[in-house]
Amino acid sequence: MRTCHLIPLSEGPSGDWDSTLTEPESSQPKPRARIESLADLIFGLALSVGAISLVSSPPTSVMGLYNDLGTFGFSFLILITMWLRYTRIMSVFPLESRRVVNLNIMLLFCVSIEPFLFGLLKNASTGTSGAFADAVSTLYALDMGAMFAILGGFTLALADEERKLIPKGLIWQYRFEGVSCFTCGLIFGLSALPVFFRITVMNGDPIRYYLWVIPLLLIWVTRNWRRYRGDFDE
Repeated sequence: MRTCHLIPLSEGPSGDWDSTLTEPESSQPKPRARIESLADLIFGLALSVGAISLVSSPPTSVMGLYNDLGTFGFSFLILITMWLRYTRIMSVFPLESRRVVNLNIMLLFCVSIEPFLFGLLKNASTGTSGAFADAVSTLYALDMGAMFAILGGFTLALADEERKLIPKGLIWQYRFEGVSCFTCGLIFGLSALPVFFRITVMNGDPIRYYLWVIPLLLIWVTRNWRRYRGDFDE
């Protein structure tokens, strides 16, 4: 004969009787934890794909070795900087609206296609038509610009004094970071203009590729300036 166990009820502060059946609901994973786990996975895969591409097509010359390491280092620094800032922001940023969730999804999509576009860009610079190289580099610039713009928007929203999400002493720092991200996004976005592909430097490479170095320099200057000010908390 099967024995039935009664689930005890407890009286809440308002006098209502709440069943303990609601406890599993409170122990379910929060959307924040799921999105952060997904973000860590996507960033990790993006970094791994870049490293695997080096192994799948090893260089055959010294110049090719230096070129592959330099291009991978550029992609790695961009993605790891994105991940560090993203994790700092999302650790305190509330997922309170569908717009914020959609922006997170858009950011993660841009991160996920970065290795694909960067791989095409690397191959396009070694013997394909100029139209294809122009199209790929334009898409890559727009992808990077979108990532920096979304991250800058999150950072400035976090620095909103009315939200009171961070201490007042850190507001100016996050505002500075937000402006820095928007500036990097603007540089990538402007580099997508066709004129920056038609203008070349002495070795024949489009000046668009050299404009992409400016955001890295800006990130480096920002980090060192914060260290000098004694506000580096990463």
